[in-house]
Amino acid sequence: MKTVLSEVGSPRSSRKTLHRLALAGGTLVTALATVAVAPSSAAAGDVQPNIIGGHAASEPYPWMVSLQINWKGDPDFHTCGGVLLFRDQVVTNAHCVTNPPGQTVPELGWHVRVGSHNRNSGGQTAGVSKITVHPEWAWGAGAPEKRVADLALLKLDRKLDLQTIELAAKPARPGDKVRLLGWGVTEPDGSGPLPSMLQELDTTVVPAAKCAAWAISGGEICTNPNGTDGPCAGDSGGPALKKEDGRWKLVGGTSRGSEWCGTDTGVYTSSPEYRQWMYDTARGVPVPIPALPVPSKDPGYGLPFERLGGVK
Repeated sequence: MKTVLSEVGSPRSSRKTLHRLALAGGTLVTALATVAVAPSSAAAGDVQPNIIGGHAASEPYPWMVSLQINWKGDPDFHTCGGVLLFRDQVVTNAHCVTNPPGQTVPELGWHVRVGSHNRNSGGQTAGVSKITVHPEWAWGAGAPEKRVADLALLKLDRKLDLQTIELAAKPARPGDKVRLLGWGVTEPDGSGPLPSMLQELDTTVVPAAKCAAWAISGGEICTNPNGTDGPCAGDSGGPALKKEDGRWKLVGGTSRGSEWCGTDTGVYTSSPEYRQWMYDTARGVPVPIPALPVPSKDPGYGLPFERLGGVK
């Protein structure tokens, strides 16, 4: 899984900001999503996460999700990763399904493919009937003092007959070994095409101070790409896993990092720290919406899908 991390400004700008690692905008401020163009032509602030330096998935991951839309003639365009938490509920990152600076969810005909290493075939598919974004998500406004809460729960239009993933009992700690999964870009320069087959990378959790440049906040963990490896565009929303009791359990979701994939640390939303919100949301329990700072303008992330079409 290659992660393309971007900085606001020119490709080699000294400004360190958040970039989305999703198949969306260009160089986002610390978020990991799939990017549609190379970093050299990316719009300032776009997030691009892919796994760089990884390899083909080595074992089954029946709960692994490819979040897709119908985009420019491709009915199954991969945008982000995710995991099947309940049979009809997928967890991904909020930046994958929102536009900055507001929290409007685009009506793009979201659907998922679950349980296949091949994002183009196999497994089971379902439509997305409802998207619930964590109420604290405001595109990093107020970070690091305020939680970024880059998290969303997607309700599917049917229950899938697949194994769901377990949440880890506790948040990952520095020194913990974790595994990253995704279909993000795998070339160090952030160019395509995206891999058809799921990629994985084993890495380590490091102290939060190592991710200070990405405005890491409470409810997040920092991973170490060893200076060469890490997530990239298209890896956004994908999981960080830790093995407990002989099983892989969810400890994080790919959020953001630097402009050049794999060259610095990456930030992941700490899934166990949002356990109650995910369970309450899945049950339909009303969740209070706190008063939050809202960016007065686009914070530099770029629109989530302005770069779609460049990476295939």
